[in-house]
Amino acid sequence: MSGLAFAQAPSPALPIRFLSTALAWGVVAGLWLAWHGDAVVLSRWTPATRVLVHMLALGLLGNAMLGSLVQFLPVAAGSPLPCARCVPWLHGVFNVGLVALLATLAWQVRALTWPAGGLLGGSLVVFAVLALVAVARGNGERVVRDGIGLALIALVATTILGLVLLAARTGWRTPAPPDLVDLHAAIGGIGWVLGLLAAVGSVTLPMLHGTRAPPPAGVRAWQVALLATLGLMLAWQAGALPHAVVRMAAWPFAMFALAVFLLQARAPHRRNPVLRRFWQVGCACLLAASVLIAWTGPSPMRVGALVLGAGVPLLVVGMALEITGFLTWIALRQRVPRGTRVPGVGSLFDDAHKRRAFLLHALAGALLVVATLAPAVARLAGVALALAYAVSLHAQWRCWRQAWTWQADGSG
Repeated sequence: MSGLAFAQAPSPALPIRFLSTALAWGVVAGLWLAWHGDAVVLSRWTPATRVLVHMLALGLLGNAMLGSLVQFLPVAAGSPLPCARCVPWLHGVFNVGLVALLATLAWQVRALTWPAGGLLGGSLVVFAVLALVAVARGNGERVVRDGIGLALIALVATTILGLVLLAARTGWRTPAPPDLVDLHAAIGGIGWVLGLLAAVGSVTLPMLHGTRAPPPAGVRAWQVALLATLGLMLAWQAGALPHAVVRMAAWPFAMFALAVFLLQARAPHRRNPVLRRFWQVGCACLLAASVLIAWTGPSPMRVGALVLGAGVPLLVVGMALEITGFLTWIALRQRVPRGTRVPGVGSLFDDAHKRRAFLLHALAGALLVVATLAPAVARLAGVALALAYAVSLHAQWRCWRQAWTWQADGSG
C-alpha cells in the first residue's frame, strides 16, 4: 500500500455506497432477465432488452466505476475530488434518474423523459466535470490522469448521445438511425469503460495483482490509438468511411485482454489469486468478443453478452470486492484508537467468499452467453445472475460491517 495517499481518502462510506448499489443493480438485472426470459435475448430492440442493457451499463457498471473513481482519484492519482460533500447527492440523483429512464424504456412513459434525462444526464455530467477538475489539479502520474481524463470526456459524449437517443425514442425528436445507437455503444464501451479500466489498471495491476507497471510509453500509445479508433467511428457515423470500419472496434478489447494476460504471466510477485481469476475469465470474454467482431462484424446480442453481461462485470466485480477490503480497513483505522493493531487488508474479506462469488459469476456469465444461442436458457441465466450478485452483495456487507463491529480482543 506504499505510495497511496490515505490522508486524502474520502470517507469510506462514499465509495462503498456506489459499490453496494452496483451489486444490488446486478441482482435486479438478473431478476429482470429471469422474469422476461427469451424476450430479452431474441432482439436488441425490444423494451425488455433495452432495460437490461441499461441496468448493466448504468446500474451495475456505472455505479461501480463512479464509486471506484471517488476512491481512486485522491488516494492513487493524487487528485482529490472537489465538492466531495456533493457526492452522496450525485449518487442519489443518478440512481433516481436511472429508475425513471428504465420506466421510460419499459413502458414508454413519455412524461418521465425529461426527468430521466435531466437527473441521469445532469448527474453524470456534473460528476465528470468535478472529476476532470480533480484530474487537472492532481499531482499523480500524468499518464494516468490523462487516461482518466479521456475516459471522462468519453463519458460526457456517451451521455449526450444517450439523451439524443432518449428524445428520439420517446418522440421528442425524429427517430435516430441504428448507426447512432452503435456509436453510442462504441464510445461508451471503448472510450469510457475500457479507457477507464486501462487507466486505473495501470496502477491497480501492479498494486493488487503483483505485476510490473506497464511502461508509460505503452500506456500513452494505447491512449492515442484509442482516440484514433473513436475518431474513425465518428467518421463512419458521418458517412465518410464504409461500414466495415466498425470491425475496428475489435482491437481495443483484444489489446486490453492480451496486455492483462501478458502482465499477469510475467508478474514478479503474484497476489490475490481470486482477483486474478476474475480478470483472467473477464479478459477471456473480451478476447472472444473481439474475435467475433473481427470475423463476423458486430453481432449485438452475442457481443453484448460477452462484453456487457460477462467480461466487464467480472473485471469490475472482482475489483469492487477487493476495494471493499481496503475501504473496510480505512474505516477501521479511523474508528479504533491510535496504536491499536487492526487486521490486515487481506484478512478482512474472506477468500472463501470471493471464490464462491467468482464461481457463481463465471457460471452466470457462461449461461448468459449460451442464452443468446439457446434462448430457452435465458430464465436460468437470469436466476444464476441474480444469485451471483446477491452472494457478492452479502459477502461485501459481511466485510464492511467489520468496520463497525470489530473489537481489539477479536470478539467482533
